[in-house]
Amino acid sequence: MKKIKLIIFVATLGLLLVSCARDITEPVISSSPSKSTLADASLTAAFTVNNADSLVRFSWSAADFGFSSSTSYAVQLSPKSDFSSNVATLLTTQQLKGTATVGSINTLILSWGYSIGTAVTVYYKIAASVSSSVATIYSDIKSKSFTPYDAVINYPMIYVPGAYQGWSPGAENGRLYSYGFNSTYAGIIRIKDGANAASEFKITVNPNWGGPNYGGTLAKTGNTYIGTLDPNGGNLSIAAGVYSITVNISDLTISLTKTDDWGIIGDATPGGWGASTPMFYNGQRKMWEITTGLVVGAFKFRANDAWDLNYGSNANDGNLQAGGSNIPIATAGNYLIRFDPAKLKYTVKKN
Repeated sequence: MKKIKLIIFVATLGLLLVSCARDITEPVISSSPSKSTLADASLTAAFTVNNADSLVRFSWSAADFGFSSSTSYAVQLSPKSDFSSNVATLLTTQQLKGTATVGSINTLILSWGYSIGTAVTVYYKIAASVSSSVATIYSDIKSKSFTPYDAVINYPMIYVPGAYQGWSPGAENGRLYSYGFNSTYAGIIRIKDGANAASEFKITVNPNWGGPNYGGTLAKTGNTYIGTLDPNGGNLSIAAGVYSITVNISDLTISLTKTDDWGIIGDATPGGWGASTPMFYNGQRKMWEITTGLVVGAFKFRANDAWDLNYGSNANDGNLQAGGSNIPIATAGNYLIRFDPAKLKYTVKKN
C-alpha cells in the first residue's frame, strides 16, 4: 500500500513539474529593439553664471527591448559628434525625462578644456539598458550650443605640505587636483625653502595631519624625480624649483618634473623692468595668476627670471604672442592678472 501511494505521489509531482514548465514563458530579446526618440534639450533660463541653478530639461520616449523589463536611461554628453572621447553621463533615471543644472553642464564643458566665453557644440544621446547581459541601445544624437562662463570647478584635492610653505596641509600654495575625479592628482607647485638649495615635503590626503600622510624616497633622472610613497617614510627631498607634480594615491607613486616659473615684469609692476614679480599657479583654474598693485606703464609675462621665454600681446586683446608687445596699464590700482601658457590667453582685471 505504501509503495502504491509513493508511486502516485511521484507521478503527480512529475505532472505538476511538466505543467509548470509549460507555463513558464522565457523572455525573447528582439533582434531589432526600438530605440528611444530624443527631444531637444530645453533651457529654463539663459546659460549664465547668474542662472547656475536653473535647469536644462531632457525628455525621450521609451526604448523597447521586445519584452517587459525595468529600463534605465542615461543622458550622455560629449563635445565629439561620434562620442569618441570625453563622454560623460550627465544623469541616470528610470523615468522618461530628467534635468541637470546650468552649473553642472558648465562645469563639465570647462573640465573638457574649452575656453570661457566661446560657444561649444555639445552632443547628447540616451543610453537605454536593462542588464549587463543585454546590449545597450542608443537614441539618435542631438546637439546644442553652450557658451561656458567663468566658474571654479571643485576638483578633489590632496596636499603637499613642506618647508617651502611652513608645513601647512591645506595651504593654497600646496594643493594637487584630481582633474579626472579619480586617484590621479596633479598640479604645479613652487617648492623653494627660502635660500636653501633643497626643500623637503610630504603628501597628505587631508588638509591636516590627522589622516594618511606619505613620505618616501625619490630617484632623479634629468629634470624628473620619480618615487614610491610610503606611509612610514621620511620627508621627500628635491632641489628647489618649480615642479609639475603627479601623484597616484592608489598606486602610491609620485613624479615631479621641473617646469617654467612664471612672473610679470615691466615698469607697471613692483619690480620694474629689473626683476620679475612671481605669479602663483592656481591649480583649480589651471593657470598662473597674481593680485598686485600696478602703476601706469606696461608689463609682460616672463619665465624663469630670463628673457629666453616671454609673452606680450600685439593687439592687447587677451591673446599672447612670443616676444609680443608690452601690455599697457592705463590706470594705477590693484589688479588681478591671469595667464594661461597652454592656451596663450591672459586677463587683466582691476579690483
